[in-house]
Amino acid sequence: MKKLNILYGTIEKFFFRQDGQTEFLSFFRVAIGIVIFLQFTAVLPDFDKLFSSSSIIPQDIMSVFTPDWLITFSKIVGFLQSFGMEESTTIIITKVSFITLCIGIITGFYSRFAAVFLLILQISLLKGSSFFAYGADFFTSMSLFYLILFPADQHFSLRNLIFRRKPIQNNITPVKRLFQIHISMAYFFSGLDKALGFNWWNGEAIWKAIHLPYSNRDLNIDFSWLAEHSYLLSFIGWSTIIIEMCYPFFIWYKPTQKTWLFLTVSMHIGIALVLNLYYFSAIMIVWNITNFYFEQPAKKTEVSSKKKQGVYIPDQMGV
Repeated sequence: MKKLNILYGTIEKFFFRQDGQTEFLSFFRVAIGIVIFLQFTAVLPDFDKLFSSSSIIPQDIMSVFTPDWLITFSKIVGFLQSFGMEESTTIIITKVSFITLCIGIITGFYSRFAAVFLLILQISLLKGSSFFAYGADFFTSMSLFYLILFPADQHFSLRNLIFRRKPIQNNITPVKRLFQIHISMAYFFSGLDKALGFNWWNGEAIWKAIHLPYSNRDLNIDFSWLAEHSYLLSFIGWSTIIIEMCYPFFIWYKPTQKTWLFLTVSMHIGIALVLNLYYFSAIMIVWNITNFYFEQPAKKTEVSSKKKQGVYIPDQMGV
């Protein structure tokens, strides 16, 4: 019974101990807001070709793979057209709204509300044009979800500056732990999926990746010499599997946390430069820094009369 109490106390402390860290909140809000803003502005010149009725792939084809209950941008356009609003007007309003909501998140002006509406708008665009979606779009949705859960505008925000509000001390540890576990599981199963095949072990996956049509278009590096040094391709493949599968183990272990964070961030920088997946890599780097760069050892001075007796009482949640 005593061991169960100790185990329960340890788990409770892990998920509910308030450490007072808030820097990661401001960093996550501002960094993700900037990445989403830049990602959207990058597609603005081709917005009509991707999301409008005159898109490259007809909306009728894309709607075949979309459930009827799901709200998509084409359905929003059709709904507003029934009230006499032209599609071009809806597109302009959508562009302005998206950019405005991004600015609201970056500046911390009611970022939770901005994240809610931006998530709805982003999913309607994503699901309505799923043929054009890739990993960065899905991680964008998840990032907005965490911005809804986190009170990210409690610190370093325009809202507090305008209304002269003092930051409210909320216990955000439960959501932070959820975020950390989420990214740990994502890396582990990504690495496990690579390990179950053979083309990551022999370097074939790396060779194919660096020769994809959209890869290596900015730096234009000549990788032909790797054909005579295939062991380097195998080494990169093995390294990727090890970094991802071992992520949950070494990122939580304090002596190796910074090292594994550096290896993971370096991996994504390489992906960005070679495969030109800038937004995906940027989001993953932000996720890594948010979750583990600001981690600090537990404060030894954090005691109470109850704790001295061996009883741990978690702070009240204010998320």
